[in-house]
Amino acid sequence: MRRSPMLIFLMIILTVAYWQYAQYVLALIVIFYIVRLIARVYQFARRIITNLRLSDVDMMDGLVFEKYVANLLKQQGYSNISLTEQYDYGVDIIATRDGICWGIQVKRHSGLVKADAVRQVVTGLRVYECDRAMVVTNSVFSRVAIQLAKSNECVLVDRSELARMKTDLKW
Repeated sequence: MRRSPMLIFLMIILTVAYWQYAQYVLALIVIFYIVRLIARVYQFARRIITNLRLSDVDMMDGLVFEKYVANLLKQQGYSNISLTEQYDYGVDIIATRDGICWGIQVKRHSGLVKADAVRQVVTGLRVYECDRAMVVTNSVFSRVAIQLAKSNECVLVDRSELARMKTDLKW
């Protein structure tokens, strides 16, 4: 779109005449673009973290995997997400969703996740005053762990469910 020279001249005259106010307008425009840039960088970083392949997840250490799962939970609509201290009594992450406080055990394993993981998180619920239990792993659960989880109403998230969490907005 071509602008007439008269309009450009008028804009320059108004800017000079009202320079005191024009500075504020220019400052607001610059701040707007800086905030927009920061938001885009943040979204880009979140996308990179979330889109890691499961083979990349398998190479993470325990603490990095906990942070990765906490990020996935946030994207799934959980709030008030916090990682517990090093000696966590079986609960690695505490998160809230739909008014329910979840105690979450995170296990990065190469083999079967056994019933101990379920026992630990169910026992730790009372310590952290959580309502429900969940165990998240990059592996699969043993039959005993699945049976124990059912009897304690503990949600199990295995490798295939973890992959689905990565691709779904709400899980």
